[in-house]
Amino acid sequence: MIQRIGYVVLATLLLTGCQNISKEDLQVLQTRADKVDQLEQENSLLKQERESLAQSINQLNTQLEQEITEKQVLIEQNAQTGTIKITMQQNILFPSGSFEIDQEGAAEMLRKVISSLDGENKLRIVGHTDSLPVAKKWRSKFSDNWDLSARRAGEVARFLIWGAGFSPENIEVVGRAHMEPIANNATEEGRSLNRRIDLFIKK
Repeated sequence: MIQRIGYVVLATLLLTGCQNISKEDLQVLQTRADKVDQLEQENSLLKQERESLAQSINQLNTQLEQEITEKQVLIEQNAQTGTIKITMQQNILFPSGSFEIDQEGAAEMLRKVISSLDGENKLRIVGHTDSLPVAKKWRSKFSDNWDLSARRAGEVARFLIWGAGFSPENIEVVGRAHMEPIANNATEEGRSLNRRIDLFIKK
């Protein structure tokens, strides 16, 4: 705002006290003033978005308190972008031996997530696996971990759209297979942590 006022004052002085100012110089001053206005508007919008996301993360922490306490769900927020990341372990989403959303616990948890968002939020759903090849009994359905991770992410997206009413235009689905581990794939505990869905929430 101070910079904007400075440009206006300078332009006024030039117009009233100096006859040598050119149209080109005035255009430069006006362009700079307009740029300051644009930056102020963008900063104001960014502030509103971060406040909205901060409210969402507070609601999520309240809604998912039990899941967080049981370490089945982890909620983080990027300090720079404000984007919220919800990490959900596979076993809370899918029953053992199944690739369909658990219609009890998981369905309720995902509805809690959606209830904490507004209609303008964008969701990026990323599926992850461990490093082991797809089990032989499932190879007729999934060719590899890329296929499997995308399918799991897609199942979450389908539930959010058809089961919770979230807009499909605001959802992106990604399968990352075993390329982004968060734990050591050499142990069962590590592999279990790597089998997960990451849900990124942004404006």
